[in-house]
Amino acid sequence: MPSEDTTGKMIRDSMAVQEGISVPPEWETIVSLLRDRGSGVVYVLGAADRGKTTFCRWLVARLASLKITGFLDCDIGQSTLGPPATVGLALFRDTSGEPLATYFRFVGAVTPSGHMVQELVGALRLKEKAREGGASFLVIDSPGWVLEPAAQEFHVRMIDLLQPDLVVGFERGPELEGILVNFRRHPRMTLLECNCPPKVVERKRDWRRLYRHQRFLEYFSGAVPQARFLSGLGIHGRMPESFREESWRDLLIALCDPEMMVVTLGLVDRLDLVTGTISFRAPPHDPHRVATVHVGSLQVDLSHPPGRDKNGTRPLSSRQSTLPGEDDPVPPARVSPSSGARGDRERSFPE
Repeated sequence: MPSEDTTGKMIRDSMAVQEGISVPPEWETIVSLLRDRGSGVVYVLGAADRGKTTFCRWLVARLASLKITGFLDCDIGQSTLGPPATVGLALFRDTSGEPLATYFRFVGAVTPSGHMVQELVGALRLKEKAREGGASFLVIDSPGWVLEPAAQEFHVRMIDLLQPDLVVGFERGPELEGILVNFRRHPRMTLLECNCPPKVVERKRDWRRLYRHQRFLEYFSGAVPQARFLSGLGIHGRMPESFREESWRDLLIALCDPEMMVVTLGLVDRLDLVTGTISFRAPPHDPHRVATVHVGSLQVDLSHPPGRDKNGTRPLSSRQSTLPGEDDPVPPARVSPSSGARGDRERSFPE
């Protein structure tokens, strides 16, 4: 993952609450409720640009002054703790913004669509890490993908799996009702619905793509060429449809430890089946910690910002694979490079 200095800056920036924000009374009510409980897990729900991340930062800062508090960043498209395509956890014990510990899990995409299993498992494992780290409070910032039927099912499963004590919804109108109605009679969950803060700025999709590109640029700014023998390493994830160079070049991968926590992300330069090596660019890291390679669904071309070139085509940096819909044929299972077989791969542009 990023260096300690870079990570510290990410954390401090993510913990910094926007200047001039007017704290609504219901926010203070939530702090009082949690303080009286002495512990609790909070799942923050809302579409993009509803103010939920600002609330999470504010709430984490308030709770960290009381007890160890975890911030679980599940918004893989607009991540604040780590680079895009990762779920991140930071543990805090005061308001300095310096984490006691950080952990990351790789999802391999910038939207949960088509990658629900990876995000669900990553979020649960990081919740367990927060408990192991002694966190009394855990604040979960969820993805802003909420309006489609598949998105609603995703959040229903996330809430059911993570079992929060408090679900806080930020909405304009009843846009979250399709999710919240499933838990209104839950005996151990409290649901609170908040209006969006008036100063929240709605951002365009192009701004989001540019934000992700900038985060990747920052993460890989100190990357150096490296190579690893695949023998003895686990490899899994979304394999390209072929082993041709263009199918693997600039593919985002995660090198993970035995617990599948991210050691570092990398961008593939070449997969050589003859020598059994994978060449990639990644920040400096301890290679002895690496036990498995997780192949993602994004090809990230850092030399081209997102958008359209002169010919009107999109650069590779916006490619992402998705699972087929219910009415589409199911592609053959992806395979490991070590098998010599070829898997299928579909791509679409992330929103």
